Amino acid sequence: MLTHEEILIGNEGSDYVAIRPVQYGREDWLAAEVRIACGGWSGRLKTSFMKGELKRFAERLTVLQDDLSAVTEFEPLESYIKLHFAGDGKGHIHVKGEAYSEVSVNTQLSFAFDIDQTYLKNIVDSLLRVDSGWKVP
Repeated sequence: MLTHEEILIGNEGSDYVAIRPVQYGREDWLAAEVRIACGGWSGRLKTSFMKGELKRFAERLTVLQDDLSAVTEFEPLESYIKLHFAGDGKGHIHVKGEAYSEVSVNTQLSFAFDIDQTYLKNIVDSLLRVDSGWKVP
């Protein structure tokens, strides 16, 4: 069963990364579409996440929620997107990332933007809901 949950990192009216699940596979893979907008640049890509990767990322972000000076990364097995979160200790979170059109091709979009610590709870909750959506037909 596929949820219509979207994982939104940032603010869709400004800079953001949005991950939308497309299809849960039988072999523990989730196909997803990713949209990125930052400054005047934007891009889209298709990728896959292995079951559990989103949950582990949520757990890492929970550490950042508790320690606003923490740093964490998300680099899934299919590395079409990489994210780096760094807290400044005052509630500002710097998000840096890279998105690739293909794993073996050097075409990439590098981006960086800031979010507030208050965004973390919704990001964590969305990651957990999407990761728990695996129900093999």
